[in-house]
Amino acid sequence: MVYRKVTISTKVFENTNAIVAWVSGRPVLLSKYEGKYYAMDAVCGHMGCAILDKVEGKEAVCPAHRARYDVTTGKKTADAVIRPEVKCEYNEASDTLKVYPVRENNGFLEVDMP
Repeated sequence: MVYRKVTISTKVFENTNAIVAWVSGRPVLLSKYEGKYYAMDAVCGHMGCAILDKVEGKEAVCPAHRARYDVTTGKKTADAVIRPEVKCEYNEASDTLKVYPVRENNGFLEVDMP
């Protein structure tokens, strides 16, 4: 395991439940749900065209097409929608995003990733 320090203070989560940080050269969504911190890839698995930066409850929501992913597991919980009556042909692209272990160390977050 290689925990990488993220320059995100845990105090940030007093005002928000999610933030995107660059870790090992890639965007990672850091979130807090029910008092625990989570990290997952922040690029939507649907088409790879949007950065996930909003969390509702425990679901990260893609700003482009509204695909949803569980921040605790990375599993897709809702398919992307182009229009309410039309599902997108790319919905099978990725059902799960990579999640990473997170720990708090001296008020900062550390993410275990390559």
